[in-house]
Amino acid sequence: MTYSTRDVSKLQKSIAPAVYGDVDLDITPERFRTELGENSIVKDNPRIQALLEDSDKVEFFRQLTLMGDPLADAFAAIIPELGYKKARAMLDKAAEEGIAKVPEAPKELVDLMTAVETVPEWVDWTKIEKACENNRLFTALGGEAIMRVAFMMTYVNGYQGLPMVITGALTSDSAAKRMRETTSTFKLATLPGALRRGGEAYQSAVKVRVMHAMVRTSLLKRPQVWDYSVYGTPIPQVDQMGAALGFNFMMAKKALKNGGKFSAAEACAVEQARYLAYLLGMHDQFLSNDPKQIVETWNMCQATLRHKFDERGRDLNAATMEAYQRRGGHWYDRVVHRLDQKASRWMYNRMVGRKTADTMGVHEEKTDLLAFAAMFAPIGLGVGALSLLKKVPGGREWVDRFATREVENQLNIAGRAEYRTNEADYKMESA
Repeated sequence: MTYSTRDVSKLQKSIAPAVYGDVDLDITPERFRTELGENSIVKDNPRIQALLEDSDKVEFFRQLTLMGDPLADAFAAIIPELGYKKARAMLDKAAEEGIAKVPEAPKELVDLMTAVETVPEWVDWTKIEKACENNRLFTALGGEAIMRVAFMMTYVNGYQGLPMVITGALTSDSAAKRMRETTSTFKLATLPGALRRGGEAYQSAVKVRVMHAMVRTSLLKRPQVWDYSVYGTPIPQVDQMGAALGFNFMMAKKALKNGGKFSAAEACAVEQARYLAYLLGMHDQFLSNDPKQIVETWNMCQATLRHKFDERGRDLNAATMEAYQRRGGHWYDRVVHRLDQKASRWMYNRMVGRKTADTMGVHEEKTDLLAFAAMFAPIGLGVGALSLLKKVPGGREWVDRFATREVENQLNIAGRAEYRTNEADYKMESA
């Protein structure tokens, strides 16, 4: 099944009654707003104001703000009863070989995997495979250079990212591991066949869903550490959109300025991203290939999210900046690590503005621009040169083999993600 209904509250209670049966899904959490603040950068945007004046849309996005992933949540809720080791073994086998190979699987896992194994009618594998090929090359040359800053963007708003603070999941000791687990799925998704049933990205997406569900269901049971009236459902659908579909939004904005249609390459990229988002358990509202709906959905998520500064977000940034992603400790690894830090700092300041960056503890230095140039100039030249080489007879196959090896090498250097969360390790700081 897909999450397509607009009655999200009823959907969650029917699929995962053990999780949402006693949860008040009619509340409006503090994080959700229906009016833009005085300092909002989009306050005078008539299109966004019009969206907020549509009461049906506002109610739908209120429910999406409280929506987790009920299929995965239902399975996560019975893991304590099954035992983590047994549950994980069944999940791993089902993801790799199919749910039919796990006859002892509980109904909750059967329901989850049946949904994952059902390929939506809209999926265009030709577009997806073309997008994977294009993304392989960029990831091969620049994959390591954008992960840190992408992760940091989550913590600008104090209402987001808090599950990582509360559970201690992003301390200086664990930040690199969590970054690897979050970005591994997106890197794996560029490899040949990885999004097909049983492929590495396919398996990764399922495990990410369950890992998030374990955190979500654990926090919902602990009102002393998770203030539901303020933050709503942990790791909600609306917060996952930025990570899963951020590039779709940027391409959609561009498309609307150029006649309202994606280019051929953009259409392929959108197709890949939305299928991966489907595997990650996102509602159909977020899976559109229509530029107008993509932008409208993004704007509604931003317009209805209240903003506030939280010092713990600054701590998350500090942990992320210090996270060492290189496996080795050779001088070359340390130099690349330092360049990555400085380039990330420069990009972060450009993305959020210097005032916000300073507030978040990311203070730009004069040499950061040079570090950015040192990281990205070779990447730009490399992508350009190899793209030209692909036009030479036999060049496309050679370039693709090179890109595949490089992405696999990145994954091997970083170490394969485990996708594990251990409730006993949670620090459970108060929200």
